[in-house]
Amino acid sequence: MNTTLISVCVFVCTAVAALAQGGSNYSAIGLGDIRRSVGALYDGMAGTAIAMPSDHGINIVNPALLGMSPYTRLQAGYRFNQHLVSQGDLSTRQNNGEIDGLMVLFAVDTLRGFGVSFGVIPYSSVNYLTERPLSTPVDGTPLTGRALQQGTGGTSAIQIGASGRVGNLYAGISMQALFGVISLSEFLYVDAINERVQSSTSYDVRGMLLRAGFLYRGSSVSVGGFISGGPQGSMNTVYRAAGLLGSSVYIDSTLSVSGTTDFPISLGVGASTTIGRAVVGADLEWSDHSGVDVNPRRDAQYDRSLRASLGYSLQAAHYAPTFWDKWGFRAGLSYQRMYYTYKGSQVHEYAAAAGFDFPLGQSATVDAAVQGGYRGPVTGTLSELFARLTVTVSIGEQWFRPFARD
Repeated sequence: MNTTLISVCVFVCTAVAALAQGGSNYSAIGLGDIRRSVGALYDGMAGTAIAMPSDHGINIVNPALLGMSPYTRLQAGYRFNQHLVSQGDLSTRQNNGEIDGLMVLFAVDTLRGFGVSFGVIPYSSVNYLTERPLSTPVDGTPLTGRALQQGTGGTSAIQIGASGRVGNLYAGISMQALFGVISLSEFLYVDAINERVQSSTSYDVRGMLLRAGFLYRGSSVSVGGFISGGPQGSMNTVYRAAGLLGSSVYIDSTLSVSGTTDFPISLGVGASTTIGRAVVGADLEWSDHSGVDVNPRRDAQYDRSLRASLGYSLQAAHYAPTFWDKWGFRAGLSYQRMYYTYKGSQVHEYAAAAGFDFPLGQSATVDAAVQGGYRGPVTGTLSELFARLTVTVSIGEQWFRPFARD
C-alpha cells in the first residue's frame, strides 16, 4: 500500500514549481516502474539474481533457484523510495512506500532441488502528483487557476513457481497472473468562478506471464538463464470527463473501451563464481516492450530495454563462530537502458547498492538493503536522483526432512 508525502515538485512537461507525490515522474509512462525482483537480499546486489544461489531468498527472476533453500519459508518486506527531481534550476523531493511482496517457499526435497513457491508480488508501480499554476488575462483582468496531474495504482502478480534438479542442472518454471488498475487524472481549477474540470483515464490490465529458467551449478562456477513472455492480455480503458461550476455539475461523461495489449518479452543470462564464503555474479537482460499498448503517449515511445548488473554476496558462516560471522553482506552495481524514450531521448538508470542480513534464530533472517542512483536522459532537463530502502523478514522452518532412498 502506498503512503504519500506531498511536496513541491517539477512537472514533467514544464519548468515550474509544482506539488508532487510518489516515485519517479517517469512512472507516468507505460506500465510504470517495473519491479524485476523482490526482497532486500537481491536489492543489496543491485538486482543481480540469475545465477546467485541463496539459502533464504525467494528468487522470482530465475525459478530454477527455488529449490536451493533447505527451509520452508515465509517472506514479507517493505520498500521505501525517495526521489530528488530536477528540471533546469529547480529541484524537489518526493517519496513513497509499498509492501514488497508476500511469498512462501516450500522446500519439498532438497536432494532433488524440488521447491515450490507461491505469493503476491508487485509487478509495476505508478505513483505521482504534480501541480502547476495557470494564469491568463481576460478583458485585462488576470484569470488564475491551477492544473493538477495525478497517477496512482499499478500492476500486481499472483506467482506460482516450481523447480527441480538432475545432477548439476537445475530447472524451474513460474507463472504470473497479472492484475491491476492504472489511473491517470488531470484536474483543472479556476479560482474566480469556482470551476473544476476533471478528466481521467484508467487502465484495468489483466494477463499472464510464463517464465522458464535453468542453472548449471559447478564446483566453483554457476551459469544460468531465463526466458519470459506470454499471450496478449485484456485491457479495459475507461475515459471520464466531469465539470462543476460551484456545486452544479454541468458535464459528466464516461466512455469504456475494451482492448488487448502485449506484455514484455524478456531474456536474461547470468554467471557467478564462489570464492570461499563469497559469491560474485553478473547479469545481462533484454526486454522488448514495443508491443505494450497501455497508456500510449505522444511524447514517449516504448522500446527495448537493456539491463546489466554486478553483485557480491558474503554468506554468513554456517556455524557462526563469532558475532560478525553471523552477518551476511551484499553489494552491487547496475545499469539500465529504460524501456521507453521520452521526447525523443533514451532514458538511462545507474545505481549502486549495499545490504546485509542477520539471523534472528536458526532459520529466521532480517535483510536490509539501500540503493542509490540516477535516472534521466543523456540530453534533456528532467533528471532524478533516487534512494531505495528495503527491509525483508524471512521466517523458515524445516518441514520436509531427507529420507533414505534405494
